[in-house]
This record gives sequence, C-alpha cells and structure tokens, in this order.
Amino acid sequence: MPTVILLDVSLSMSRPVSTTDTTESHTRFTIASAAINTFLDYLCIHAKLEYVALVTFSSVYEVAVPFTREFDNIRVKLPQLEEGDKTCIEAALHGVNHLILNEWGYQTPVQIILITDGSCGVGAIGRNRIIQALPLPPTYPAKIHILPVVSPHDPCLQHAMPLYQKIVDLASNTVNNSNVNLIRGAIYCPDQLSVPGVGVAMTRLCEQHYQEFWCTLKCGQLETRVQIFPAPHPAQQEGLAASYTLSNQLHVIGFLQQQDLGTPIAISKHLVIPQAQVGTNSSTRENYGSKTPTKEGSSNEGTSTDEDNISDPSKVPNFCVLLHGALKVEGMAAIVQLGSDWWGTVSAWCEVSRARRSCLLLSILRPGASAAPWLGALDQLGPADETSVSTETFPVRSWRSYSGGGSGCAWARPHALLADVQKVLRHARKLPDKTQHLYKELNRLRRAAISLGFSELLTCVGSALERECTVLPSSAPPECALQLAHAAAALRDPRTALDIKHTLQPLAANFTVTSMSH
Repeated sequence: MPTVILLDVSLSMSRPVSTTDTTESHTRFTIASAAINTFLDYLCIHAKLEYVALVTFSSVYEVAVPFTREFDNIRVKLPQLEEGDKTCIEAALHGVNHLILNEWGYQTPVQIILITDGSCGVGAIGRNRIIQALPLPPTYPAKIHILPVVSPHDPCLQHAMPLYQKIVDLASNTVNNSNVNLIRGAIYCPDQLSVPGVGVAMTRLCEQHYQEFWCTLKCGQLETRVQIFPAPHPAQQEGLAASYTLSNQLHVIGFLQQQDLGTPIAISKHLVIPQAQVGTNSSTRENYGSKTPTKEGSSNEGTSTDEDNISDPSKVPNFCVLLHGALKVEGMAAIVQLGSDWWGTVSAWCEVSRARRSCLLLSILRPGASAAPWLGALDQLGPADETSVSTETFPVRSWRSYSGGGSGCAWARPHALLADVQKVLRHARKLPDKTQHLYKELNRLRRAAISLGFSELLTCVGSALERECTVLPSSAPPECALQLAHAAAALRDPRTALDIKHTLQPLAANFTVTSMSH
C-alpha cells in the first residue's frame, strides 16, 4: 500500500524546543525529521517493497520526493528542505489527491501520514472554514494518520484536535465503491515533545498499520511459509454487513487456463514472497520429506549435502519456485481458497524493470462464489473428467433456462448502454400492460451486468425505477407502484445480487379491488 508522508514546513515548525539536554538543540522540524527516519528504518526491516513519497507544504505544497522504494532518497532530502510561510492543510490535501490519482488511480488503497506542529493557525471560525474546504472524503481508498509534533499539554493541540479528528473521520468515508474494508486512521500524540517521545509515537503507528502478514501456501502435500505484501485488509460483500478476513492458510484447490479464467474483478493484488531459506534446517523446511532413504535404509539427515544446501539457498527446494515455473510454462492460474466463501487466483508475475524480478501474484476476488460468473459457482468447480466426450468449455452453461431469453447486451459504446436502460424505463412507464416485457429486459440487463462485473449498474437502475414510482400519475393502477417497488428491491437484494442463475419474477398478487358492503 503506497504511503505519502505529508510534512509541514511552515515557519512555526522552526520554533525551538526546550530540553534538559544542553548539548543538543532541536526544533519541531528536526524532531519531525527524526520521526520520519524512524519510520523509514521500520520499513527497511518489515516492508522493503513499500512505495513512499515525501510531500511538503505550507501555504502551497511541493512533491519533494516522488514515490520510491529507495528510502535513502528521502533521508538525503530532509536536511535540504526549505522553510515556508503559514500552514494550509486543505491545500496540502489537494496536492496529495492530485499526486495519488496520477500515480495510482482510484482503486489502490493509500496511507497518508500528516506530520505537523499541532497548530491550525486560526480560531474557531477559521477552523470551521478549513473543515468545509477540505477535499475529503477522497475518491480513492485511503486512511490518514496524524502525528502532531507538540506537547500533549499544549493549548494549541486541544484547539486543533477537532480539526484533526474531522480529517481522520472524513478520510475513512471514502466515496470509492471498493470492497476493501480499511482500518481507519488515528491521531498519534507523543507523550512528550522530544526526539524519543515522538519516535515512540511513530513506532506505535508503524506497529499498528505496517505489520507483516505471514501465512502458509498449501497444495496437496506441498506447503511453504509465505509473506503476502502488502498486508491484506478485511473485505465486505456488497450489500451485506459480514466481513471476510484472510485465513492463515491458503489452499490451492485447482488450476485453470488463463484464457478460461479471464480477468475477474480483483479487490486487491498482492505479491507472494517465500520465506528465506537461509539458516533453516531439515526440521523447518517445506514438506518435501526431510529424510531421504539410502541403500542401507537409513536417512542422510545431517550429512554434508544438507549442510551445503543450507549454505546455498539456490539448492534448497522451494514450493513457490516450483509453482511459479509450472504456472508460467503451462499458461495457467491457480484457484486459491482464502477463507469461507472467499477465493483468489495466483499467477506467475514478472516485474517490468531492469532487475526482472519474478514472483507469484495473488489476486483477491470479491467475496462469494459468484466472483467469476462465467465460471459458474467457484465452490462447485471440480476436476476435469478425462473419460468425458463433451467438448464444452468455459463459460459454463447454466443448468437453468432463463425465462428472459433474448440476445445478450453489447456495450462497446456509452449510447448502447443508455439505450438498454431507456428500454427498461419505457416498459416501466407502460405498466401494467408491459409487466412481462419489463422483467424480460431487467433479466437480460442483469445477466449482462453481473457477467461484466458491473454491479453498480443494477443499483442505478433500481434507483431509477424508484424515481418512476414517485412520479406515477394519480390515475395509475396500484399495481404499477407495487411492481416498480418490487423490481427495484429485487435488483438490490444482497442474497441474489451477484447470482447470475437467479431470474427476477413479477410480483404475483391479486390486484382486483372489490367493494365492501356496510
């Protein structure tokens, strides 16, 4: 997950800090620089592949160091930063949004660490004006952490805390329709205004949000310990409150050709990094069988060959290397079960750079068995029957014949999509005579949207049907409002939202109005 360090370089950061140590003199800026070095030291050990950018701000912002994995570039830049004028957090966040959208787009989760001096520089009225001008919530998944370089008893901090808390809260309310459930950011106030005190606060931030994630990758009898980078976050299924957390054991349940798998929507992608084999012994190796029988029936455990393998990692068997080679050569992807009713895919990946590093890439799919509708239910896939004479390939034909019929939708251009939606609304305005036609078009539109992973379209169509219900003329039969409300609710029903086999049916009811005698 990329990280932006947003550093305040206003004049107030140059204020000296009184300490009992007379040998060193510090300002809030030098303490902030020490905290950034603490953060980079932590990443060097636990998250070497993290991308970090340094953005400075006062009344304007500047990208001091673009996104990089060379953390020394940031260390070298810190002493060279120049002072600015006043603090303007809203301008800084505008700059961060521009940087992130240009580099990472709308889908990549990002962490922002705001380091400032604990003073918003205005009164209560100005503080409210700043809150209204904040470019939050962002259009991408994000969480903001705030590290105020200030004494916890400073009155300025108490005045600025409502602003800081509002920034953290607004950043968590992202407008992006991502299924990733990010842990919200926080404010990390130091216990004392000193290099050790602020360093402890930064370490606390790192331990909570930059922890490594280790698990076991298994395939039959083979297994290995791997790191998933960046660490995965809990996910939510659209329309349901249940949260899905990645298991500590990832099971490879089968393999598919890449052309059959296609490109299902992934809520996040992660590198699968095998645990280093240097310094291991036969008891901690992967399950390849640590004891190899000899002619005499004994094992060669503890021989010089094993010692040579330990000293040379390239001679140690590694399941990840085996899996990467097999997937690359065969042009296949592995289907991995991540937890209950949650799947992902593992494929061979090669970095496009001079280093040409290769590793496995884990794509985490949306929760539910219908994450790749053209494959059918993922929990029902099984081994190919070699004795079968059927030549049927993917996509899997549904066992149910759809009542909707009709041809599929082709949305190569925006006007084609608009035409299909308008056809649905035309039938909706001619109820009850066009009830069957309405549901026929809805089923056709729904199947196409689910197959393309375009579930947001169904939500929008449901909202449009509800609007049609509110503008019905007073002379319209009661069946019209009931059918429109039923269709809108059926489109957004979380139990069948992504079930491509489900068919919407008209509301079956007796709408005959009979008079009662008194």
